[in-house]
Amino acid sequence: MDKIKEHQFWWLGENKQWYPEYETLIRLNYPRVYIKYKVEDAYFATFEQFYRNIADVQWLDGERPPKREQEEILTEAWNFLAIEERLLEDDMANIKIDEWEDERVEGQ
Repeated sequence: MDKIKEHQFWWLGENKQWYPEYETLIRLNYPRVYIKYKVEDAYFATFEQFYRNIADVQWLDGERPPKREQEEILTEAWNFLAIEERLLEDDMANIKIDEWEDERVEGQ
């Protein structure tokens, strides 16, 4: 998969000790933003549902960017999350295949 330049400064994170049901998206270049959401609520949400009802969006530089820039950044976050989830699903599919092949070889 080709890397998307705009996603270079995005991070997907967790803090299972304090917020086990949540994931966060963090953008580390200006304007920085922190987006926390419950994984369970976000799983089947649309873009609009996610940002209206689920995500807690915090701008970290003390001021909100102009509305148009906010929309661009939140769209970038949404797209980053979709790609990260797809990569995770691909990894999980490969693990299952690898485990099955290991079991099959051991049983021969």
